[in-house]
Amino acid sequence: MRVSWLLALLTAFLFVGNSLAQEPATESGAAAEANPAEVERLIQEATQAEATEIVGEDAKTAQRARSILGAVDDFAGITPEVEAGILVLSGKAPTRDAAARAVTILEKLEGVVLVVDDVEVELGLGRRLEESWNSVVDQGRGVIAALPLIAVALAIVLGFVLLGRWLRDADFLYRMTSERVLLQSLLRQTVFAGVVVIGCVAALRFLDAGTVIGTILGAAGVLGIALGFAFRNIVENYLAGILIALRQPFSARDVVNIDGNAGTVLRTTSSETTLMDADGNHVRLPNSMIINGKVLNYTRNPLRRFTVGVGVGTLVDLERAQEVGLGTLKRMKGVMQEPDPSSRVAVLGDSSVTLEFFGWVDQLQSSYVKVASEAHRLVKEAFDEAGIDMPPPTYALTFDAPPPELPAAAVGSGEKAPPRPKVAAAPEAIDVSPESDIDDQVNRELALSDEPNLLE
Repeated sequence: MRVSWLLALLTAFLFVGNSLAQEPATESGAAAEANPAEVERLIQEATQAEATEIVGEDAKTAQRARSILGAVDDFAGITPEVEAGILVLSGKAPTRDAAARAVTILEKLEGVVLVVDDVEVELGLGRRLEESWNSVVDQGRGVIAALPLIAVALAIVLGFVLLGRWLRDADFLYRMTSERVLLQSLLRQTVFAGVVVIGCVAALRFLDAGTVIGTILGAAGVLGIALGFAFRNIVENYLAGILIALRQPFSARDVVNIDGNAGTVLRTTSSETTLMDADGNHVRLPNSMIINGKVLNYTRNPLRRFTVGVGVGTLVDLERAQEVGLGTLKRMKGVMQEPDPSSRVAVLGDSSVTLEFFGWVDQLQSSYVKVASEAHRLVKEAFDEAGIDMPPPTYALTFDAPPPELPAAAVGSGEKAPPRPKVAAAPEAIDVSPESDIDDQVNRELALSDEPNLLE
């Protein structure tokens, strides 16, 4: 600043001298002119003063840079030199990262215009081995010093794990929320996982590793999104299992039909439901199919209706045919009287009339399959005995020319076949007891299998 003021005064002096030189001469005739030698002397003095001040500032900056570099072991081999505000770093550093850090620190010094990095990286094997060993030793000492804290953090995690197990196995907590075993199992898993996560967070905070928590949560979020896309079907089935627990469309041993897959329900897990079909085969269905599909439960309501369809001739007395069929069903064992059997005229065909007879079966007392099968047989026999015509389909054929004559052997003797003997129907004596083949296999499967069944 002093040099700047001196230059300003010198400029003003020259300006005043030039102005006086242009004025007319005085009476004595002496010219007011500036001395060039004096002006040159003043400029040299100002330049020397400014250079001295710059050198002093560079020396101070270099001294501060050396003090900073000397305070860090990785910067011990770096030498700073300052000229006109430009800081040049030379020497050797253990790593390129150390040299870059030195440049970043020294750029913030006051009076530094530019930092030039001429530092070489130490490539000696011995130096690298020594630094690596020192780093391992330092980390080992840090771990040994932190062992008490790590032990306490592990104890915190273990305590929360034990607490989570106790809460998971406390049955009274989940009986109050729901009586459904599947929903209780999902709640148990959720509570246990939540308690363990809280314990891990508490342990990390005890170790003063708050940044690690943020990193873990961020990584968990990204990983969760990736896994969600990769295992979309598994996640969908798991969520569908939760909905099955809430809706409870069936229970173990129920006979169901799920989108054409009929069978007896064995078990439901968090991802799939297992059925046993009528042939004893296991059918595994994903839970998402059950939620999105059509579920027909034959067991939830023990009463089930069957239908017997019969075609009779167009000349048959339909009222009498209905009375014969209803009388047969009313006398039949296994058919409920309340609601009582019923019938209707379903279809008026070209050569026949279709009658339908309905009856109800209590599946807890009788076998639906047996009752429906016997109902068809007994109604047919009752119609035969009553002489009710059940003609086959009739077709009208039109010939453009007379049909050819058939040989006598092909035509036959023309005699009618002897009528079949009538079999007396005994609706009260048939066996309609519930079938136990599939039920026995289901019970044996549930008793011997170790696979968790969330429907039990």
